[in-house]
Amino acid sequence: MKRTLITGISGFVGTHLRDELIRTGWQVFGFDIRPTGENVFVGDLSDRAALAHAVADCQPDAVFHLAGIIKSADSEAYYRSNLFGTLNLLDAIMQMEKRPKVVLASSSAVYGLTKSARPITERSPLRPITEYAMSKIAQETAALRYHYAFGLDVVVARMFNLLGPGQSPDLACSAFARQIALAEISEQNEIVTGNLDAKRDFVDVRDAARAFALLAEKGEAGQTYNVCSGNSVAIQQCLSEMMLRSKKQLSARLDPARVQKNDVPVQVGSFQKVHKAVGWNPRIPLNESLVDLLNDWRERVKVEAK
Repeated sequence: MKRTLITGISGFVGTHLRDELIRTGWQVFGFDIRPTGENVFVGDLSDRAALAHAVADCQPDAVFHLAGIIKSADSEAYYRSNLFGTLNLLDAIMQMEKRPKVVLASSSAVYGLTKSARPITERSPLRPITEYAMSKIAQETAALRYHYAFGLDVVVARMFNLLGPGQSPDLACSAFARQIALAEISEQNEIVTGNLDAKRDFVDVRDAARAFALLAEKGEAGQTYNVCSGNSVAIQQCLSEMMLRSKKQLSARLDPARVQKNDVPVQVGSFQKVHKAVGWNPRIPLNESLVDLLNDWRERVKVEAK
């Protein structure tokens, strides 16, 4: 049985990736700051000794590196976690006699402001506009150096906007779903939003987990792959789809404080490269992702209300 180590296994992507890998016959270990059950090493990416212990004990055939920071008021935190935490992990892996394949989770944020309506390919220029995006570019570059300099088998997966059950309310569609679920069990009738005009490429997290698993099996070392749907959808449409499925009549109100600065107006990717390399394509339609997200929040708010 193949063995794998997932950093950030308790996170949104990590939980779904764990389920996908178990389903396809892997023995799964995790590394996380939270204790989340058996076969999970507890530690932080800044703890080089904890990382070395986890890698040595697990002896993985593949490492999926998902752990890191997405949002922070401290700009330096992005680099401490996403860049230097990755370096700590890769240094631990380099100490192994048999080195595993590494699949690194990156983000479409690295593309930033695109100047064309055409789908973004892996050769598109990088125009980052946030500290997060900058840290992910630094992370990618550092990881690929280990491939070019030391022959480490590294693959980069650039995830576009994910959707699905278990998502954090820090992200727009999940925040809407949570508000709708709360409204259904309260006197609330209004959903507060940020900018709804932006268009994004949404892909279901379960499809993304399947892409990660396939990249570990067949992805070419030193290569970067988009994980996306190939379609651009306005955030307004996502909100409308979920509101239509609500058990209450709801309205939406724009809160200027929630409008992000330097927001990218349109982003859509091409998944042709990953399709040709490993045979992956998205399967779960947007409406199904939104319904599953909304139903998941209905269950979560029941627990919160107790």
